[in-house]
Amino acid sequence: MMKAAVRRAQQGVPPEPVLRKIRIPFVQKARLLHEASVRGVFLVDLGLMGVFAELEAPLPVGDAVEISFPLPGNEISVSARCRVAWRHGAGDSPRALPAGVGLEFVEISDVDRERLREYIAEHCRRTAGSRRFVRPWPEAGGEE
Repeated sequence: MMKAAVRRAQQGVPPEPVLRKIRIPFVQKARLLHEASVRGVFLVDLGLMGVFAELEAPLPVGDAVEISFPLPGNEISVSARCRVAWRHGAGDSPRALPAGVGLEFVEISDVDRERLREYIAEHCRRTAGSRRFVRPWPEAGGEE
């Protein structure tokens, strides 16, 4: 297990506990199902645990939704049942995010979760040299 973590770190991919916390930029159209209403939304970022969806009128925290979106270069959509984990209106975000909701993945297939993991890992490999303003990843087996 430790060898796999070291191998990933050498390949530009952070250890699993760090990978689970990373959010990457991800501007993509998505389909959001809330109650009986389906609407198109834009996703702003992506992580293994969820996505941020831009919405003018954010949904209540705790509401159940379903989200479906393609990964770039792949026509098969990732689908997940989600919970609205947090929300904010326009101008409420310290990070200057648009109005919207943070959606936590509650139910997602193993295949889709692995596709997300590989997409995020590939992003980490491509951008490994551009993380000037972020602390370096802790060594495998080390503390954060």
